[in-house]
Formats: sequence, C-alpha cells, structure tokens
Amino acid sequence: MDVEGLIEIVRQKPVLDALREEGGIDRRELEERLDVSRSTVHRFTRSLRDSGLIERVDGEFVLTPFGEVTAAEVAEFQSALEAASELAPILQVAAAHDIDIDIAAFTGATVTTAAPGDPYRPVNRFMSLVKTTETLRGLDPATINPLHLDELSDRINAGMETEAVYPPAVVEEILTSNPERARTVIGSGNLTFWIHDDIPFGLTLCDDRIGVGIYDDETGLLRTYVDTDSQTAREWAEDLYTKYRTEATPLAEELDALEFDGGH
Repeated sequence: MDVEGLIEIVRQKPVLDALREEGGIDRRELEERLDVSRSTVHRFTRSLRDSGLIERVDGEFVLTPFGEVTAAEVAEFQSALEAASELAPILQVAAAHDIDIDIAAFTGATVTTAAPGDPYRPVNRFMSLVKTTETLRGLDPATINPLHLDELSDRINAGMETEAVYPPAVVEEILTSNPERARTVIGSGNLTFWIHDDIPFGLTLCDDRIGVGIYDDETGLLRTYVDTDSQTAREWAEDLYTKYRTEATPLAEELDALEFDGGH
C-alpha cells in the first residue's frame, strides 16, 4: 500500500471507528452518525471496499478481518500522536537529558496545563493527588509554589512517607525560607531529602498514579503536569527515580554546606 493509500485510510477513520463500535451499519445510519451526505458516505464506503477493509453483508457495512486490524492500528496511531502532542514540552526536556519516554505508556493520561486565568491548574492537580496518597516520592528541579507548602508539610507531618530529590539551591530555599517548618517536617521522620545537581523535570510517584511536570522559565510555576495510572509508565518512573536517587547525596551529608543547623 502506497502513502496515498495510507492517508486515505486515515481520512476514513470516522467510518472505521463507527464499524468497530457497532459491528455493522447500513448506509442511512452512517449518514446520520457521521452527519454527512449520502454521496459522501458512498464515496467513503466505496474507497474502503476497494481497499478490502469493509464489505457489505445483509445490507450492512462490516469490517473485514483486514479492516478490523487496520481500524485498531489507526486508532492506536491517533492516540499515540495525541499523547506525543500533549507531552511535547516534556519530550523536549527529556531529550536534552538523554531520557527516553515511551509515548504509548502515556496514552489517555490526564494532562493539566496552566491557563492565563488559572496559572495554578497544574499544581492544583498535583495537590489533589497528594491528598489521597500515603506515600510520595519524586524528583523536582524547583520547589512547589509557596501557597501549597504548608498543605504539603501538613500531609507529611500527618504520616505521608515522602522522599524528594532536589538540586542544592532548592533544598537550601526550603530549609531557610521557613526554618521552623523545615525542622518540624524533617523531625516528623516522614521526609527524606536527597541532593542532585541536575534534575531534568518534575517526577512524582504516588500510590496509584505517577506524574511528570515542567516549569515555566519566567514565572517558575508548574506549567504542565501529566499524570497516569499506566503500569508501563510507573515502571519507567520507578527506574528513572531510582537512577537519580542512586546518584544523589543524602541531605545529612550536605547540611553543613547548606548552613542549616537541623534544629539546634
């Protein structure tokens, strides 16, 4: 099949989708479902019949075995492209750090982006996951928005087991911006900090979902947050987190350099 033939099949995706869902549809039902004219349906079905993708049985159009496979592949192709488009900013950052991301693992993920009238949408989505998880592990090149630090600290103090890998400057900011809060949350025994000089993007692992986020260079706010319950994505996230944590230094070994007295 040549390129033009492939393009034509992609154009006919609405027909293929309808037949996948219904099993068999007559011409009039196709007209109504697709909201197109009789001549358009005739053109679509003739093209698909000529390609061996559909046939007519008892007055209804049905997918051939070849058509069933093709329809499934076209649907998967579209899903992969949509996922790639939504992940584009993250893919760019990942590529700069030689990190591979399996696009298919993020098909159907929840993508939350900042909007002019609601710049906190991504961090609010992240915090909604924090509220329902008992464990939280992650990498982050920046600290969470100050508006949410108290809420996050409260969850840790209440028992949420947390591990975080940050660059040195971020850890220093967390420890020195509110020393009392830092001492309390570290003293809870539920928080472990690790220090790494080169964190590519935000990565969070909650009980049921993993998430990836990138920040706006100008505002410092979380710009895009993508989360999913995909097992494949979780395996990828676990491997990436383990790699960075293994390379990182425990906070206790860096306290002197960061000029934080640990509560004394």
